[in-house]
Amino acid sequence: MRTAAVLAVAVALLAVASALPAYTRTVRYDGEKVFRCQFGPQRAVNSAMYRLIIDQGLDIWGRTEDYIDVRVKKAQFAEPTVRNLMSRCDVLHADLEAVMAEADAKFLARREAKKAEWFEDYHTYDEIKAWYEDLANTYSDFATFIDSIGTTLEGRDQFAFTFTSSNGTALKPKIFFQCQIHAREWISGATCGYVINELLSTYGSNDEVTAILDAVEFVVIPIQNPDGYAYTWSNDRLWRKNRNPNTGGCAGVDLNRNYNDHWGQGGSSSSPCSDTYMGPSANSELEVQNAIAFFKANAPVIGGIDWHSYSQLILRPYGWTRNDSPDEAQLKALGDGMREAIREVHGVSYTSQKSIELYTTTGTASDWFYGEEATETNDGYRAAGFTIELRDTGRYGFELPAEQIIPTGEECFQAVLFFVSELVANPIKA
Repeated sequence: MRTAAVLAVAVALLAVASALPAYTRTVRYDGEKVFRCQFGPQRAVNSAMYRLIIDQGLDIWGRTEDYIDVRVKKAQFAEPTVRNLMSRCDVLHADLEAVMAEADAKFLARREAKKAEWFEDYHTYDEIKAWYEDLANTYSDFATFIDSIGTTLEGRDQFAFTFTSSNGTALKPKIFFQCQIHAREWISGATCGYVINELLSTYGSNDEVTAILDAVEFVVIPIQNPDGYAYTWSNDRLWRKNRNPNTGGCAGVDLNRNYNDHWGQGGSSSSPCSDTYMGPSANSELEVQNAIAFFKANAPVIGGIDWHSYSQLILRPYGWTRNDSPDEAQLKALGDGMREAIREVHGVSYTSQKSIELYTTTGTASDWFYGEEATETNDGYRAAGFTIELRDTGRYGFELPAEQIIPTGEECFQAVLFFVSELVANPIKA
């Protein structure tokens, strides 16, 4: 019965995909480069480099403890400070437009082939929304499709999806997934979909999945940034923020710097033109307001994952201070366990660490999940908040080939099983 249900979803979604418009890109990246800047052994020097990158409005792509990848636009090379900084870095992509054009050609060829398998391709906002609605219909005993938890400035719905089994207690603790908060990180939403589909389709045949869905409910925002995501399909593939029309002619707020958790205290920019623009005030953005209200309405939440790319990282609180959180030992064990679960599938290495060990970030979703505002209304629990940065480490970056959707999903599925099982056994009490 499960096989037939999955096949029915695939057939319905193939019809949807064939009827909707294809990807187009109007923004070009001529004269732009991506650099890899190595970090040295001195923390103060690394922090100064990061602050300089933020202050100059450069676009941070990926980062690890050892390096940071930075996109520099053509006009920015006119700034002596930028030229001096980049002179100390290695060129990762010398011609960004050529890199993107090659990736576009491969993606369009694959999309036009109209593969029957949903997870062999990336999909538009409308396609993804239809997919979740069909998934809820297919697994109607488990899942609920919520057409909208609120709308965006451009009128798109932030839709949601919840699922659990009918076994267990009436009010189960929740696991909160937030996907596609940064528009260009397409593998984020695709991985969420893969993990959710695996959880639903293997209930009853996988003992661990069965136990999990009997114990918890999953609460998911599949596309946290609908306007930005749509814009990556119609205009600028590398767009990161939402589409709020800021003053000064530069659009967009970085939603993952807008949460009311140490907002504006470092690691973000007050410039509306910056890719890390934190917004005019904490929780100023509709998308963030909608997500926060949805999180609070689903208390108690015992764990939350904000899915991102790239760099292969599993990040735990805090991003705003080097002090350990009160639950550092347990959070570290969760992160390390997810890292090992991922490695066992395809041998891919992720790094488990505190967010601050990369660089300062404030106003982020995962710190908010774990932080005081969320905990106040979370029925006596503190959610274990994580950011997961998916494949890869810079070869493809945001243009991760569609062939890697399934293997990325397979390894993250195992990480989720570990994460949830551990939290069910030992949730964090406030």
